Amino acid sequence: MSIMRIQVPDGIKALIERQVAEGRVASETEFIVEAAQRFAEDLEAEAELIAIAEVGINDLEAGHYETISCPEDEKALADRTISRLRARLCE
Repeated sequence: MSIMRIQVPDGIKALIERQVAEGRVASETEFIVEAAQRFAEDLEAEAELIAIAEVGINDLEAGHYETISCPEDEKALADRTISRLRARLCE
């Protein structure tokens, strides 16, 4: 494990110390490591969402969409979507 010295604002330092005092984390180091891991996970999730959005945007631009003009259309789309999800879960 590497050593890193960082400076944090007083409010963040107080937050970290409070979490240690309350027993939510064992140490200041554990808090920082967990915070960094969560941030990395958030960045990965954000990248996945961007990729999904780009697929959707490309589909729209290519004309791959359905127009819903009445409640029956909405229900039919919902039914097809649920069926596709169930089929995927059973794979």
